[in-house]
Amino acid sequence: MIKRIVFYSIAFSFLFAASYAIHLSSLKDLNIKLRVPLFSIYLFHFIVSLFICVVFAVLETTKKWSQQLGFVYLFTLITKLMLFVVVFKNSVFKVENLSKLEGFNLLIPVFLFLFLEVYFIARILSKK
Repeated sequence: MIKRIVFYSIAFSFLFAASYAIHLSSLKDLNIKLRVPLFSIYLFHFIVSLFICVVFAVLETTKKWSQQLGFVYLFTLITKLMLFVVVFKNSVFKVENLSKLEGFNLLIPVFLFLFLEVYFIARILSKK
């Protein structure tokens, strides 16, 4: 289990560093200024997705929770969305007239980290 948690940490760290650097570089090359805190959004998704995967790795080993992991994951997705709204309500949701470009740039980290998170969770669930 420790080896898997270290692997998750490395994978999410690499995704965070590489995708944020590429995203920021692309924005600078295209001379686009965002009014949203891009680093904070990437950091939020990094921490929460890694935490979810680590919790699932731990819950997988318990007999009581191992059969309910699919339902637990649905709960974590909803909780992640609500936590995002609470954390970024002042910096993202109070920006007037959020453009489509800014909205698209908000969705990039969501889908990147969600893809890796779902991949790891699917591997955990397929073992059961």
